[in-house]
This record gives sequence, structure tokens and C-alpha cells, in this order.
Amino acid sequence: MAGTNPGTTKALRITKLLNLLNKKSPYGGVSCKEMAEVCEFSTRTILRYLDHIENDLGVAIVRPERNISRKEGLYRLDAGYLPSISPEKAMIIFLSLLQQKVSALAGHANEIKDALVGTLFKYKYSPRSLPVEELQKRIYLVEEQLADPVKVGRIFARLSEAIRGCYRIKLFYYVAYSGQNTERVVEPYGLICKQHNWYLVAHCLTRKAIRVFRVDQITEVFPYSLERFDYPQDFSLKDHMSQCWGVINDGKVSKVRLRFSPEVAHRVTRLVYHPSQVIEDQPADGSVIMSFEVCGIKEMKTWIVQWSDMVEVLEPEWLREDMREAARRLLALYQV
Repeated sequence: MAGTNPGTTKALRITKLLNLLNKKSPYGGVSCKEMAEVCEFSTRTILRYLDHIENDLGVAIVRPERNISRKEGLYRLDAGYLPSISPEKAMIIFLSLLQQKVSALAGHANEIKDALVGTLFKYKYSPRSLPVEELQKRIYLVEEQLADPVKVGRIFARLSEAIRGCYRIKLFYYVAYSGQNTERVVEPYGLICKQHNWYLVAHCLTRKAIRVFRVDQITEVFPYSLERFDYPQDFSLKDHMSQCWGVINDGKVSKVRLRFSPEVAHRVTRLVYHPSQVIEDQPADGSVIMSFEVCGIKEMKTWIVQWSDMVEVLEPEWLREDMREAARRLLALYQV
């Protein structure tokens, strides 16, 4: 092409090749043949550029074993492969990992965070462009923390493996209302997360029904890796949870109408608390009336109580009476 600087053309070709290696390395690598097809260079040119990347640019490349064809074998970056991301996006990834410091993912997230920071500084940016240490001093997480995140993280990892491998597990589960540590054999279907708390959804062989187990209340897990099960094709975790207010699906869907006071109306209309949420009316006094069609109302009651006198249950009547009774018990507790 007339007017094109040969050096610039070569740099663009090598950049294209590096981007392909970045993309393919996490999945085992890419063959010389595929690189030639995607980049539209000859295999000889690809091999020459690979030598340049490794010898002149100092980027280590893992090459095929000697007994494998150089054209068919897989090439990958030895370490530090990252997608093309800006410093701003890299920082957002880092901050999202910070959020997991108090969850069941804490142990794994901290390892990933350290690896990410090390790789970013080694291959992408200077500490000046990503002021990580300084930023951490100006971020404070206000969250409940697990008493033993390492143990919960270990249990979480075992549950994840059982879900991936579709095999049964025996678990010991602490039931809070009875104060007992129960033993169950279950078929794990999936995991759900609500406000940094993780729950296992599984078919309990004892109850012969789907049950939900809070992960930090599981005291031990034993894999039955030889007892595999078929994940039911007619079960969808998303559909199973779609009408739940929290994590309990009791099958009893009710329409709940609430009136929020003017003091909190602006706040509640800025959040979607459930997919069924509808803002029905915003009266002239500044209040707001919202409705939900949900099951698991028992969990919703604790959320309603958090709003104190700034919310009123309008429907259903039985829920109004439940809240009245809760208010009477609370008043009796504090009466002198």
C-alpha cells in the first residue's frame, strides 16, 4: 500500500497476533495454522513474528512439544494474558473483587485480586496509572462478615465441584430454629446469592423435595463422587426462584401492596426490589404505593419491619394482621 510505513505495518500485524494469543491462551492456545488463517499471514511469517515477540519483546510463549507438528500444535502465552482493557475498567474489576472480601468467596477472591494486580503491573500498567494501594485506603466496606471465611470458602468450593460433576453429597446442616446439626444426602442443583449470602438449592433425598441451605450454616460436606445423578431437564433455577422474595419458594404467591411515606418514597422508587415490582400510584402527599407478586412472604416481613413506621401494608389483609401482631409483641417487649 502506497505511503504505508513498513515498520508500522509490522507493528500492527504483531499487535493483531498478540491479541489473538491473549484471547486463546486461557483456553489452551492456538495453532500456527489458525493464526495464519485469522491474521492472514503465511505460517512462515507467523513463526517469524512469534520469535520476535519472544526474543525481542520479552513475552514468553509456550510452544508445542517437539513430537507435535509446529503447524498443528498449540501456542500460548506463558503467563499474564489479559484482555485489552483500559485502566478504568481494570480498576472496576479490582473494586468488584474487593466486595468479596467479606463473602464465602473471600479466600479465592483475594488470590485472584493479588494475581490480577501483579499481572496488571507486570504486563499492562505502571503503579502510577493504577494507584491500587492508595485507593484501598479510601474504600471501606460496611458489610456483615463471616466468622470463618476460610472454612466457608472450602465448603463453597466442594459444593461448586459437586454441582459441576452432578454427584451427590452428604452435608451436615445447622438448623437455627431447632439448634440441631442435621445430616442430609442431597443432589445439588445450583447456588444462589442474595446480599453476599450464598445458598445451595438441592433435592433432599430425606425430604424428597427441593430445599435451600444457607452455605455458612453447612458445617461439613462429604462428596459421593461415584453416586452421580441426572440434572432434571424440566428444572430451571431461574424459574424456581423468579417469584421468591428471598430464597424460599413455598409456592404460595400473593399480591402485596405497600404504601411508603414521603420520607423514603424517593429512595424506594430508585431501586427494583423484585422483578414483579410495580409503582401503582404516587399520591399528592409525596408517598408512593408499590405492589409485588411474590412467595416466601415470611422473608418479606423482616424487610417490611426494617422500614418501621415509614411503610404500611395495604394488602393482603392477613399480612396487615401479621404486622399488627408483630407490632404488639414489639411494644410489649419495650413496655416498662
